[in-house]
Amino acid sequence: MDNIDEKIAKLKMQQRIEKEKELKKESDEENLASEEKEEITLEEVMKQITEGSLYINNTNFKFVRKAFLNGKLEIPMPLSYFEERVNTKTNTTLINDNNGVSFTLAYVEKGAQKQSFAKFKKGMEKNFKDMELYLEWIEEGEMGEGSSKISYGTYKTPTGRGQIHNLIFYREHKGTLIIGNYNCFDRDIKTWELLIKASIMLIKIKS
Repeated sequence: MDNIDEKIAKLKMQQRIEKEKELKKESDEENLASEEKEEITLEEVMKQITEGSLYINNTNFKFVRKAFLNGKLEIPMPLSYFEERVNTKTNTTLINDNNGVSFTLAYVEKGAQKQSFAKFKKGMEKNFKDMELYLEWIEEGEMGEGSSKISYGTYKTPTGRGQIHNLIFYREHKGTLIIGNYNCFDRDIKTWELLIKASIMLIKIKS
């Protein structure tokens, strides 16, 4: 009798294990479907930013177009998000210290050396090496059209607070030069990677 009871107990245990496995599988499939549903494309991010409101990674942002460098450059920026540290005709620095996000611009009005982005990258790499800092390039390319066309590159740098994800852009035009950097913590990439890239793609520059 004890042997029969033991077999019944083992059978019930096995059935319970199989049921738990099935429930876990269903839960995993639901989570995967939910994640896939929540994925958003760069084009959709651009569309939402243009319309003035972006919902990404369970976070809402309101956007407004802002002019910098004495009106030479326009870009959509999150509303009431950054502290304006510098805003002159040649430099811009916006920072959100709490979330580790920043946006900077530098403008050279005349005498800028014409060079390819590849050469610009090499200069950056040398500067980082001279300062004994690590630099890992991820992606590069071009965005925009006409006078608003810019070259860009994304890269990672380590800091005491964690890896930083950077998008740097470069635009030389008739002796003028605009260099910008938009960055965030790498751990917040799900929220900021597409937001940053879409914002840079929506830049307008006066020739």
